[in-house]
Amino acid sequence: MKNDYEKIEKDEEAFQKYLKNFVIATLRRATYRWSFKHMAKNRSKIERGLYKCESCKMVYGPKQVHVDHIDPVVNVTGFTTWDDYINKLFVKSDKMQVLCIQCHELKSATERELKKIKNKRLTKKKKRVKLK
Repeated sequence: MKNDYEKIEKDEEAFQKYLKNFVIATLRRATYRWSFKHMAKNRSKIERGLYKCESCKMVYGPKQVHVDHIDPVVNVTGFTTWDDYINKLFVKSDKMQVLCIQCHELKSATERELKKIKNKRLTKKKKRVKLK
């Protein structure tokens, strides 16, 4: 483990990637204490321990739902700036929704596919520019 960190420290690109991932993970953990996230979850509460998925409208227990950002934190175009990331991560409760695990996984998978399509188009466009 110590060896890995020594390698990362010597390689500037690897260090910057490690730093970015560390900061993102730390910010994500901070959202667990974000009051507006809890307000969004409470908005979907049917009764104690039961929440309504805002997509499929089924009722689930607290461990079967996730609080999701309506607009993706990282857009399909990819990471832009730290300010943009933080502003999209820490939003008001009306910019969040409660989804059951299945609906959340489906939404996330769709967003990942859109990112892949966008990245393929950007890669093709860059190749065309280099050929000219």
